[in-house]
Amino acid sequence: MSDHHLTTDDMAVFTQLRMTAFGQTIIDIANDSSYDDWTFSHKIHHALDIELAARAERRVFKLLKASHTPNPAACVEDIRYLPGRTLTRDVVDRLASCTWVENASNVVILGKTSVGKSYLAQALVNAACRKDYTVGYWRLDDLGNRLAVYQPSDPGGLKFLDSLRACDVLVLDDFLTTPITMATTSKLLNILASREGRGATIVTSQFDPEDWYKSLHDAVIAESILSRLVSVSEIVQLDGPNMRRETHEPLVPDLS
Repeated sequence: MSDHHLTTDDMAVFTQLRMTAFGQTIIDIANDSSYDDWTFSHKIHHALDIELAARAERRVFKLLKASHTPNPAACVEDIRYLPGRTLTRDVVDRLASCTWVENASNVVILGKTSVGKSYLAQALVNAACRKDYTVGYWRLDDLGNRLAVYQPSDPGGLKFLDSLRACDVLVLDDFLTTPITMATTSKLLNILASREGRGATIVTSQFDPEDWYKSLHDAVIAESILSRLVSVSEIVQLDGPNMRRETHEPLVPDLS
């Protein structure tokens, strides 16, 4: 029996088996003399490691795309700890571990405009996706507009609401920057109530929680929303330089 030497012509089989990275690595090894001293087991383990890493990367990409985060590239590794900035590496490392997601608790990020609240939220989305959590990212104004489109009996609306209830992490960016309608307030309470004890929420806001009442129409509903978001949460109070003026930390157009 003649020895069949692996070449790129064999990639079709690996692709059919959905093991593209493994196949490419095996072909590379077979055609590179620098691997000749490796044992067969070493070669296979190396190719498997490459395949697993590629699958994990594809999974993270898929989760980030599904999250609709405006900046998928945002990551905790790129956060800058500048003089005068209250954000510390210890806080970021703790949040990036995603224990709060596992415990279905919340992260409330507060601070004036341009201190990097949204970027931190987007970096935590990235961290959560790396740990295989599902995320839904919404500016509150956009979410309110989307909720207003659907009627209670609309199948599309029900599916959308289910997606908000079911995701592991729900991000509410720019929370109450502008007042929201009574209908949106009620729907938001229902979403948060259904997620209680089951999902985690990230909120970014320019306003402290005690000021949220001014943008909510019903005192009872406002108290219920406030309680659900703040009572089981870590509050991150950001202060420091205007991050829009810093050129080294990747920023998105709106960091309010």
